[in-house]
Amino acid sequence: MPPGSATSEAAALREIGASPLRSGEPRRIGPYVPLALLGSGGMGRVYLARPTDDSPGLVAVKVIRPEYADDLNFRRRFEREASVHARVRTAHTPGLCGAGFEDALLWMATEYLPGIDLADAVREGGALGTAAVWRLVAELGQALADLAAVGIVHRDLKPSNVLLCVSGAYLIDFGLSKAVDASALTGTGIRVGTPAFMSPEHLRTGRSDTTSDVFSLAGTLIYAATGRAPFGGGSGVDVMHRVAFEEPDAEVIGKIFAADPALGSLLSACLAKDPGRRPAPRDLIDTAAAHTGTTCWPEPLGGRARARQQAYEELCRLPAWLDARPPAEEDAPRTPPPSPPVVAAPVGAAGDAPGTPPEPLPAGVRASRRRKPVLAVAAGVTLCAVAAGTFVLTRPDTPGGTAAPGARVATAPTAPGADARASAPGGRERPSPSGGSAGGAAHPDGGAERPEVSGSPASDPPDSSPSPPAASNTPGDISPSPTSSPSAPTTAAWITDCTHYSGNGRTGQGDSGKRVLQVQCMLTKRGYSVGSTGADGEFGPGTESAVRAFQSAKGLDADGVVGRQTWTALRDTA
Repeated sequence: MPPGSATSEAAALREIGASPLRSGEPRRIGPYVPLALLGSGGMGRVYLARPTDDSPGLVAVKVIRPEYADDLNFRRRFEREASVHARVRTAHTPGLCGAGFEDALLWMATEYLPGIDLADAVREGGALGTAAVWRLVAELGQALADLAAVGIVHRDLKPSNVLLCVSGAYLIDFGLSKAVDASALTGTGIRVGTPAFMSPEHLRTGRSDTTSDVFSLAGTLIYAATGRAPFGGGSGVDVMHRVAFEEPDAEVIGKIFAADPALGSLLSACLAKDPGRRPAPRDLIDTAAAHTGTTCWPEPLGGRARARQQAYEELCRLPAWLDARPPAEEDAPRTPPPSPPVVAAPVGAAGDAPGTPPEPLPAGVRASRRRKPVLAVAAGVTLCAVAAGTFVLTRPDTPGGTAAPGARVATAPTAPGADARASAPGGRERPSPSGGSAGGAAHPDGGAERPEVSGSPASDPPDSSPSPPAASNTPGDISPSPTSSPSAPTTAAWITDCTHYSGNGRTGQGDSGKRVLQVQCMLTKRGYSVGSTGADGEFGPGTESAVRAFQSAKGLDADGVVGRQTWTALRDTA
């Protein structure tokens, strides 16, 4: 990275309100590389990201929390949201760039717009002048006209969903939108939206159309002009009653009339209780045409918008960002220890094994070009290890070297002076060719199955022959004790008792659900304390401390985040 780039990045991130990524954040989200965190909430997190193919521009990628992503009905609603957004064709909303569900991540990417939302602009800089409000009437009216043309109703038009950029005003967040020809995203009788800016008919009946969006737009514009909502504040029930049955605050409306009678008259008409008496979006555009003369936002809003645009352009000029982030546990380069020369199979002979963890990808290099050489080397190393283990176990001069017919060897022997588990430099485990460490089998869908254990009914066919005892981990001694009696090994408690979850999705502080229960169960069975509340399915400080202690004991990076390597170690029989 060129000198000064890191400083520029940090300043640019601060300007757009993003925060640096932390350990455990995803390294890839579909075809995008996360660069920073834009925000988080109860449903998920939003990342600032760039395309892996170095296409121009940045995107905002919404990633849904795993407990929602695992729910089929939620995924269907999410897909419907994406399909609705894909139908939007207007210059005043961010474009949909893609959506998907892969690697346990349910995501949606939209064009990133460097702006300030209207709610923040008014809170920090005060109400806007009438010229700026007329500009909002024209541009947001056009957005509603374009949505109506393709049969889309926004249903949550409010100040925080209006973005003010150097290039204009934009309507964002289509999470509650619906197509007029599609069923609602919620059940019968359920109201969605923000009460202070919902329409009377939406509150009374749950039905909404373009005229409802016009009502919500009027409330949003009144807030922009006065800093107050037309039906006041208070509890949700009070506000809903006023919106549904009472007239707007006379003082607020009078303030707009005093500043610009034409604007006051237009917005009052938009607040009519009868939807049929409200102006259409085209009427808003035509009326604003006679009053719109400004192309710049008033200060200090204009200065903030320009600064944010400049920060965005600075971020777009930093291609070295793809290599600037410290690798997470799962994606760190893994260098196997030196091994004897082998003749590697031809590229592609090993195949693209399901579950093979991706290696870090340099900027501009597609994923399809990076896996086969790594797999070829891994296949060669595995062949050598298997051959060496077979030779040692079957030597005539090794006591117990001949395994009983049909029995599986639980642990491969190691060379004298070496630990049974190979480690890469830095204490990280070296993955097996199947994508996990020893003891875990890679599941085709990327989740880790329970490890095979010699003698386990789940992994071995019935056999009357006794299983050989496991090899000792004592350096220089790979033979069983002459006095030991053959017996079937018992399955670890954390394998037999902890079966809430069989995947390997990243799990960390703030997560909840069956993945956390699985982590807590395995840690508890291994003797670690996860806090006073025990295995409650909530990943709190106690669970994080236990994870860090376990990672340290296993020679992993003690970052407190349960990724692929930690999942494999937790499920290991050792």
